[in-house]
Amino acid sequence: MKKQTIIIGAGLMVLVLLLFGAGVGAYTGYLGLSWDAGTAKSDDPALAKQLQSTKQPGKSAGPSATDILFLATSAPESAPERAASTGFPTDLIMVAHIPADRSGVQLVSIPNDTWVRVPGHGHDTIETSAAVGGLPLAVRTVSEFLDISIDHVAVVDLAGLSELTDFVGGVEVVSSTAFESGGHDFTVGPNTLDGASALAFVQERKAFPNGDLQRIRNQQEFLRAVGSQVMSADYELNPLKMSELVRALSPFLTVDSGLNASTLVTLGAQLKGITEDDFDFIIAPTEDSGVSDDDGARLIADQGGLEKLKQAIADDTVSDFAFEAEDRRR
Repeated sequence: MKKQTIIIGAGLMVLVLLLFGAGVGAYTGYLGLSWDAGTAKSDDPALAKQLQSTKQPGKSAGPSATDILFLATSAPESAPERAASTGFPTDLIMVAHIPADRSGVQLVSIPNDTWVRVPGHGHDTIETSAAVGGLPLAVRTVSEFLDISIDHVAVVDLAGLSELTDFVGGVEVVSSTAFESGGHDFTVGPNTLDGASALAFVQERKAFPNGDLQRIRNQQEFLRAVGSQVMSADYELNPLKMSELVRALSPFLTVDSGLNASTLVTLGAQLKGITEDDFDFIIAPTEDSGVSDDDGARLIADQGGLEKLKQAIADDTVSDFAFEAEDRRR
């Protein structure tokens, strides 16, 4: 795998950090129990059926590759309420592709405004899938858009970002543009975030000419920065700190019933030894934005680039795709 940190894409950083940051370190059975006790589980039969139905011949990225759909929301429902919800708004959509050789993790971000086919609802922005059909429809829509098997799904409450930022004592990010959001001013260059300003940094989109795409880049910059802290020796070699992190953040997560402690322990053991340089961040290729029928913003998929991404997923070579992507940034 090429060691290339590409700071683009969207991030569902809470679960990514818990899953992979903990996996790199000492993810013990005790931590697993904390995870199971803290997270809300969706036992929706429709979701279980949909996850199973995406596992069709020719759609798997490989016999051992794993793909996890991450969604983030700022909706006020609690995690248990969201587990039973038939629809909720999404702020972020991302697929974590874990290759068969477990050499790293590729995070494929899909802009909310991407124009796709939403099964049973015609064409609309991809965020509509979760809004009108909850987790089952979101899984199906993303699966069809990327021609991919979805093994697990998780929803992150963005309030967890505030908790995470304060937990690690603040996070320094490098902003590529100056902007204001929610009473917080961000300058070009280094900015130190606390919990409240972290939420403003990752949620703002109206301040930018390119809207959702710049928001995605900000989210991924946050993920890079906080991920570097959590994957440091201070946490990796300190089970007590990692346990406290799991207990603090797991209540902000809703996951399918299969994304349990046993699954995390297995993935964590397989991914042991990876570093932050083994994470690749990708934005699903889009063309210039246009206007939908209801005058809302939309992004049209770049079909040529999308086909290359889909082929890379099928061939389990997403890291190579990330390395070669024209829009990569350090």
